Amino acid sequence: MLFGHPTPEELEEFVWERVPARLSREIVTHLLNGCAQCRAGLVPHLEGLLGLADPPERTLTTAEDAAYDAAIERAFATVSRRAEQIRAKGPGAASTLPSSGPEGFPEMPRHLRIVPVFEALLERSWALRHENPEEMVRYANWARFMADNLDAGELGANLVTDLRCRARVELGNAYRVGDDLAEAESILNEATELFGLGSRDELLSARLFDVQASLYGDLRRFELAETALDFVFAIHRRRGDRHLAGRALISKGTFVGYRGESEEAIGLLQQGLELLDKDREPRLVMAAIHNQVRLLVDSGRHREARTTLWKLKARGFDLGGQVNELKVRWLEAQINAGLEELDRAEQALLEVKQGFEEAALVYKASLAGLELGAVMLRRGRVADATREVIAAADVFMALGIARETGASLLLLRKTFEYNMANMKLLEYVIGRLRDLENSPETRFERVVAE
Repeated sequence: MLFGHPTPEELEEFVWERVPARLSREIVTHLLNGCAQCRAGLVPHLEGLLGLADPPERTLTTAEDAAYDAAIERAFATVSRRAEQIRAKGPGAASTLPSSGPEGFPEMPRHLRIVPVFEALLERSWALRHENPEEMVRYANWARFMADNLDAGELGANLVTDLRCRARVELGNAYRVGDDLAEAESILNEATELFGLGSRDELLSARLFDVQASLYGDLRRFELAETALDFVFAIHRRRGDRHLAGRALISKGTFVGYRGESEEAIGLLQQGLELLDKDREPRLVMAAIHNQVRLLVDSGRHREARTTLWKLKARGFDLGGQVNELKVRWLEAQINAGLEELDRAEQALLEVKQGFEEAALVYKASLAGLELGAVMLRRGRVADATREVIAAADVFMALGIARETGASLLLLRKTFEYNMANMKLLEYVIGRLRDLENSPETRFERVVAE
């Protein structure tokens, strides 16, 4: 290539270790010097870098190109910093990274090809958490494979062990997002063991306990989750990272809310919001405010909830798709119902129910249907309320919800069927089903990643 860009053919041959040693050295130097075009050229060859079969050709979308470019950019920045750290350690590791340019490189060690892509795979895995949990797991598994095949003699035992730990932390999180909680727990146990064998890096421990807290929450071990997050918060606060400290408080507030401690949860969410960098994770800000509104509604503080929701909408956040927009509209309906604005509540619930049905979110659609029935009953439209309640109850019983709510769901259906509508019973069942919706044991639909 001599002072230019490697051709696509040369990059492919480089991946498969079929180029002369001199050209291999030149390509590595070129990549580490920051050529975005050539970094992107490596992306279609990930399976080759993993040592697997030649991947089939595929055309990346514009969005995928942008995501990969950003991930690869960060990855090569990381490996460049790591190279400097290795040099600083003196002879041994530094001998593979001379400063004299391509001519001074010996045969390129495999880790100089692997480490940047390892970082990119973790970035890509994380980026898929909302859209495709299955692919999130696949990319994290590739990263684990890469880490497990690094040579401790070239990078150092502690660094390789830390990378293997990191890969398992992110893989465990990916399994958790995909609802495979048993596998997530097993993988995180491996990560914990590796953490103890590595450098015990403080930031790595914070990430490990952050993911572990999320798993504890999914397993409804809320007190353990909160304890882990206290540790995460303490690390980031001491290091001066206000944003990550705020993130830990928001996670803790969410779990405290699941325990039913609404006032404490609202306070934690507010403290967390005050620490966040609003531009760093706008979706997190949106989610935290949404949770605040949810807790205010549950506490009967409907006017505060309306004001907070207005502030959320005034910020102009991208809510992240139709389902999240429906959730906000659902909160508006519940606020309207709490403020006795029943006509507005009914209209909003009709929209929400229809939207969830179109999105194939049966549980949410049926719960909105029960709430719609309650609003209709309060407006004196008993026949319409009966139709909505019976239809929703039939869906819940078909889903097997009767096992979770005991006899109350069946009793609700029968009272409406025999013209004995009971508002207190209806409100009780709605409250029980709302709680059940947040339970990790209840996984009736995963059409959209939550």
